[in-house]
Amino acid sequence: MRKGILSTMAVLLVTASLAACGSNNDGNNGAASNNEAGNSKETANASNTQASNNAATNTAADEAIDPFAKFAEPTEVSIGRGIDPNYKFDGTDTAEDNVYTRWLKDKFNIVVKHAWEAAQGPDYQQKVSLAISSNDLPDAMVVNETQLRQMVKAGQLADLNEVYDKYASPELKAVYDSNPGLLDGVTFDGKLYALPETTLPSAPLTWIRKDWLDKLGLQPPKSLQDLENIAKAFIDNKMGGDKTVGIVGTQQGGTLYSTFLNSTDHWYNFSSLFFANDAYPGIWVKDKDGNAVYGSTTPETKQALAMMKDWYAKGILDKELGVRKSTAEVVAAGQTGIFFGPWWSAYNNIPDNIKNDPKANWRPYAAPLDAAGKFNSNQATGSSYIVVSKNAKHPEAIVKMTSIHKWGKDEEFNKLTAGKQMTSQEVPLFLILGAGDQLEYAVNSLRKHLKGEMKIEDFDQVNYGWAYEMAKHVDAIKKEPFDSYDIETFDQAADPGFFTHIYAHLNGGSTFVDADINWVRSIATAQTKTMESRWTNLKKMEDETFLKIIMGSEELDAFDTFVTKWKDQGGDKITEEVNELK
Repeated sequence: MRKGILSTMAVLLVTASLAACGSNNDGNNGAASNNEAGNSKETANASNTQASNNAATNTAADEAIDPFAKFAEPTEVSIGRGIDPNYKFDGTDTAEDNVYTRWLKDKFNIVVKHAWEAAQGPDYQQKVSLAISSNDLPDAMVVNETQLRQMVKAGQLADLNEVYDKYASPELKAVYDSNPGLLDGVTFDGKLYALPETTLPSAPLTWIRKDWLDKLGLQPPKSLQDLENIAKAFIDNKMGGDKTVGIVGTQQGGTLYSTFLNSTDHWYNFSSLFFANDAYPGIWVKDKDGNAVYGSTTPETKQALAMMKDWYAKGILDKELGVRKSTAEVVAAGQTGIFFGPWWSAYNNIPDNIKNDPKANWRPYAAPLDAAGKFNSNQATGSSYIVVSKNAKHPEAIVKMTSIHKWGKDEEFNKLTAGKQMTSQEVPLFLILGAGDQLEYAVNSLRKHLKGEMKIEDFDQVNYGWAYEMAKHVDAIKKEPFDSYDIETFDQAADPGFFTHIYAHLNGGSTFVDADINWVRSIATAQTKTMESRWTNLKKMEDETFLKIIMGSEELDAFDTFVTKWKDQGGDKITEEVNELK
């Protein structure tokens, strides 16, 4: 049995690939990401139709099973479902009954029923945990790595080896084949217990209003000092009005930084400031002797907190840090010119700001750098997983549903969904699924196409269907100069349905792909035995102490007291367990 899930750099490049967004895949991302769920539009894959039409032609006729064949009889699948309470469905549609689920029923005879629903985030996680502990499972649900391991240990899951081999489409198998080790990570004692999501590549870029930089004659930041100076200049010159916020970040209920349990949570928090101080709170790293140490207890983290405490006192950091109801509203309203977020941030909130101010020129930067000039980030680890109860009557239907999600769809589907993008709220058991180099291919091929070096027909439609789809729209949206990604070089009105996708990939995606990132991977990617009973209290103490230090209600010495208590209250034992994972 593998000790940890192999980290991949894969992403479903679809009509708004966040689940993401990051994904919000039924609430398995960090709190800050979940709190922005209402603004996130993760979409179902819109890739190649030609390949799916030929899906069952690779084996002998007497042995082939068409992964897209309609079941002879209505086949019911019960699922646990995470719901975004802010999502607006069309008409009377619901998460259980919408154009996508009706299409599943009509075309494939798959009938999706909700065993239960819960709001994405903590409510969903609590409901999943209750289902596991009570052994009252739906046929399928999306879980995180810790929950997967609990279910494997409890013997609650179906072995999917046979149904995957028979019913998974060539397209779905190609996704996993292009992410080596991904299925190995969910195979225990030779049994395949889950269908894993491909990890969304993520690092916290610094998003800045470049039009504000230009107006003040400032250069983009490289160092922490540069960033402080820019934020101060934005505030002093009231670039966002009388209530200009320097650097906006963690909101009410959000996180200060990503953790080993929520490694892609880079939305509106301060991971970047820690990383630039060579600090890695929330994940497990090696000390100078090669032993595991919890990043939140290191001197570097104390140094980062000291800097942030100083910045908060100066007004550089949002004075409503941790208590503001919505960071997104500050961005949309144009009150701030700086926030930290992943490459796909252009999908969320930035478009709202651009609508209010068409000259809002948000640009991402691989900064701030540390003292040695490195751009640091934790590495995405863990994922979301579709699991199937061992009591499910039709596990093959769950595999078929996942293949259908990855499918290019057909003309009937396209007509049904004309003008409407299918998101994780319509698509049951939504996973981000993509080849390991989807993002790099999309960014680089679009750039080549714009320069006339690559024709649309040269795109690999089979393996990179979304890049091909974007290529068909990019010429109407992207104006010269093609190597500039400032907002004025995009025609926002020419093709509104694709503008945010082209803007996100060429703007955020190109910065991410081109960045030289020093990745730091957490030793632990799931909870150890002692964490199961101690981690909630330890993390609460950590979060409260750090926030109080930053906001000035506790002195910096409170960090040392925290470290002592953390070790005494189970931290030392947990560290021993993590050392065994190395």
